[in-house]
Amino acid sequence: MRLFLFNTSLVIKSILLENKKVVFFLLRFLLVFAGFSLLYASWVDSYGDKADPFSWWIGHQLVGLFGESVLSLENVAERPAVLVNYLGSPAVELFEGCNGVAVAILFFAFVFAFKGRWSDLLWFVPAGLVVIHAFNLLRLSLLIHLSHNNSTLFHFLHKYLFTLIIYAAVFLLWVLWVRLALNRNKHAQAQS
Repeated sequence: MRLFLFNTSLVIKSILLENKKVVFFLLRFLLVFAGFSLLYASWVDSYGDKADPFSWWIGHQLVGLFGESVLSLENVAERPAVLVNYLGSPAVELFEGCNGVAVAILFFAFVFAFKGRWSDLLWFVPAGLVVIHAFNLLRLSLLIHLSHNNSTLFHFLHKYLFTLIIYAAVFLLWVLWVRLALNRNKHAQAQS
């Protein structure tokens, strides 16, 4: 049994050493993702049964897009959510899972973990966050319309299709980041 454990530990050590870059990428990704997710969760929890300010901010942006005569916002009693009323009728509830912060944390953790130049990180992260935010506002706008006009599709689109679309957008941003970082590395090596 000792020999088996010893051999197994040697195999694991060998695999880790051969894949050191992948291991460090995964560790950086997990640490950043877990750290920011825990910080965000504790911040949201600090508001108790009231919606966090970021969810309200998203709600106010939706009101700005639709107009005050079309959308209105109100507290949801005993739940940390913002009720969005569309033409006077309840449409959707915004809470921490709807505001796009979790998706933004996932995006940032990957970009940070996959090393690139700091100067590129400083412009790519804000640009990516704007893209994610725009997709999320579009998603919420469509869900508001659907809740009012076609409630049978609402659940499917909310749970599956729109989730797939926003994560596909994040995936494409990751691909752009990887290409940018790899091209910069190739260019730097060629100049050395």
